[in-house]
Amino acid sequence: MNIFKRSVFRIYQKILHLSMYFLPFKEPLLFEGETSVEEMCKHLRIKNINKLFIVTDENIIGFDFFKETLNILQENKISVEIFSDVKPNPSIQLIEVAYQKYKEDKYDGLFAIGGGSAIDLAKGIGIRFTHPNKTLQSRKGILKVLKKQPLLIAMPTTAGTGSEATVACVVTDEETNEKYAINDPVLIPKIACLNPKTCLELPQTITATTGIDALTHAVEAYIGGSNTKKTKRMAKEAIQGINDNLLDSYHNGNDLQVRMNMLKASYQAGVAFTRAYVGNIHALAHQLGGMYHVPHGLANAVLMPYVLKYYQEKAYKKLSELYLVIDNKANPKEEKENSIQFISWIRLMNKEMNIPEKFDLDVSEESLLKMSQRAYKEANPLYPVPMIFEVNDFLKIYKQAIQKAN
Repeated sequence: MNIFKRSVFRIYQKILHLSMYFLPFKEPLLFEGETSVEEMCKHLRIKNINKLFIVTDENIIGFDFFKETLNILQENKISVEIFSDVKPNPSIQLIEVAYQKYKEDKYDGLFAIGGGSAIDLAKGIGIRFTHPNKTLQSRKGILKVLKKQPLLIAMPTTAGTGSEATVACVVTDEETNEKYAINDPVLIPKIACLNPKTCLELPQTITATTGIDALTHAVEAYIGGSNTKKTKRMAKEAIQGINDNLLDSYHNGNDLQVRMNMLKASYQAGVAFTRAYVGNIHALAHQLGGMYHVPHGLANAVLMPYVLKYYQEKAYKKLSELYLVIDNKANPKEEKENSIQFISWIRLMNKEMNIPEKFDLDVSEESLLKMSQRAYKEANPLYPVPMIFEVNDFLKIYKQAIQKAN
């Protein structure tokens, strides 16, 4: 990449970073703990919220916590309509179906109960509702929504996505197999409900990959160039929480306190990256999700060690600072060694939770190049990464991380 283009990208990122101070970032009203739904419903009654459109998936509606949530809503005289057709990596086509259902009646708000897919789909409904004559494709990028959104309540059922705190709505176009984000502060949910009961029935694989997803958010936020004091603090607190609780939640999923701690860490990572952005790991992961339906958390978990290692000296200092979060006895002057140890820590967690080192995919050279080009287009000039990747850099990472890359 020539120096001029790289300089233009960095100037763009700097201007965007400075402009963030003038945008209306506002954290959700947060309800936490086992009684969070009851407390939230009291608030909704005060605000005269009487009818909600629930967005979830067909698996969740059978869980005990979901039935309990419906009972609490009913006790508070809040009626609901349930849309339970959410699928992983929500498509703009499915969002359109849900939007058509939503606009059939008058609701006081949307209530997303699920992982990132449910929350993103609910955000997509809101975008379509406020832009009835515009396609979701036309809102791709940053600051293209702008209009006040319907009330959105998010109750995450995985400790990873952070979508309950973010500006992002990530969608997939089934026609082009492209996955991309719509980013706007108006998409931050108004209310977030962190209820540890939602995670009790999570399979170990989901606990593992979504937990590393949260770690990816915190790491990419911290090592990027658009931090504030708050995003740095939130990222470090998230990493500390993940270090203290992720393996415990994987091995002992019935521990409510551990589940709550992971939900909080995921939320903190979401608050961090919604201001500080993500980076090349996400740019790579989104293409695998769009073209090969690789779950987002798994994609991030496998890719993260490869990308962090590829940065080398560009990230030594900040990765060293993060290693000191999990090992306060390490020598802060040994930046290279600390960064290596931080990456090793990630690999060891992946291994203990049976996350593979590589993707078992049969990918053609043509597809690798297409994904690399799309990753480059997503990352640049938006993501304030330690090292700006060219198409060939993305291609090298894919070839390292995919077992059967042709």
